[in-house]
Amino acid sequence: MSTQMLNDQTFAPATAGRATPAAAGRMTVAGTALKALVLIAVTLVFAGIGWNRAVEVLDTASGIWFLLWFFVLIALTIATAQNPRLALPLGLLYAVLMGLWIGAISRVYEAWSDGIVAQALFATVGTFIACLALYATGVVKVSGRFVKIVAGATLGILLYYVVALILSLFGVDILLIDEPSPAGIILSVVICLVAAANLFIDFAVIDQGVERGAPATMEWYAAFGLLSTLIWLYVEILRLLSLLRQRQ
Repeated sequence: MSTQMLNDQTFAPATAGRATPAAAGRMTVAGTALKALVLIAVTLVFAGIGWNRAVEVLDTASGIWFLLWFFVLIALTIATAQNPRLALPLGLLYAVLMGLWIGAISRVYEAWSDGIVAQALFATVGTFIACLALYATGVVKVSGRFVKIVAGATLGILLYYVVALILSLFGVDILLIDEPSPAGIILSVVICLVAAANLFIDFAVIDQGVERGAPATMEWYAAFGLLSTLIWLYVEILRLLSLLRQRQ
């Protein structure tokens, strides 16, 4: 998740590696946005491949293999957090793997409920624009307490997923967000809100990077953080819409 990658120490000199700022150039909002678009474009291209080859992708990422896939994606995020210089290659690899998986999963959801993928995409884009507007106008301010609360909630959700996935291998199902019950829907809404809250942290720390004169190489790092948040948000919105349709 982005809170693993973007924090108060993200753009500290030791982390960002500002030993050669003149050669590297300076981080800018426009540069970060461009690199985020590149990663999103790669994700969409491979999502198309995953959509067309959904059966093969899901067969590859099922059971124990899905758990391994999940941990590989987490490992990519942690590796990037530990070494921002790897953000470009690891970000591209993340975009490829997530693109394939998201495309395949989206195909399954669309086959079950026509039009749900388009709704999830529009809702994700709308949420991003709304969060950006709220942040840019100062309606939402990212304080230290805000970051701690969101980071704690994000970590809790991550642990919940990990435990649920491991128990599912033994036939124990504790994923309430897969059930169209009131509790499942409420939990799904909460997770969507936490995912959206991560966007505010992304915006705030990107601003910090620009203000502190971080090297341009950190743009890939910040773009990776934004991509991971947007993908998570899309998946959770897709899941929530499916629960609401089942209730109907």
